Amino acid sequence: MQREKGTEAVVAPLPASSHLCRRRHTSRCHRCRCSLSSQPLGVVAPLTVSFDIASGVEKESWDMSTPEKIEAAGKKKEDGNALFKAGKYARAAKRYEKAVKYIEYDSSFGEEEKKQAKALKVACNLNDAACKLKLKEYKQAEKLCTKVLELESRNVKALYRRAQAYIQLADLDLAEFDIKKALEIDPDNR
Repeated sequence: MQREKGTEAVVAPLPASSHLCRRRHTSRCHRCRCSLSSQPLGVVAPLTVSFDIASGVEKESWDMSTPEKIEAAGKKKEDGNALFKAGKYARAAKRYEKAVKYIEYDSSFGEEEKKQAKALKVACNLNDAACKLKLKEYKQAEKLCTKVLELESRNVKALYRRAQAYIQLADLDLAEFDIKKALEIDPDNR
């Protein structure tokens, strides 16, 4: 059942007289053929929980105008930032990846929109790389930093994060190269 944005869904627990099978299916469920427990679930407090349906179905990027794509990417980036701060790195990474997908193909963008899209791609890929480092997905972190360096060859943060990934991948020569290059670009950054 699909719900409209802003509507509520009401969920109530099973009645106290419900029973569970050995696989914890309710007596109303016929998923397995095992015998039902003769023990009722117990007393269930009279409780009704309502959930606010916060968002409807997202528009696909090909159905969006250029400003909508940039706005959607910015929103996903902010969502990712909040999840990262909460320590939910896998979920944050998914938001950053979705943000980049919105603005991946920018050939139809105007000059100002291309600048905005590039800044978002750089930020989201760097943030995604930080997530991958936290998740110990070092090869993915290295690839994301390389994508950033293809857009901005002098990005110190990308060089540093890629060096971190190289260290974990035991590729110390490449790590040293990136660190030296970062220090060349910004010698005061320690």
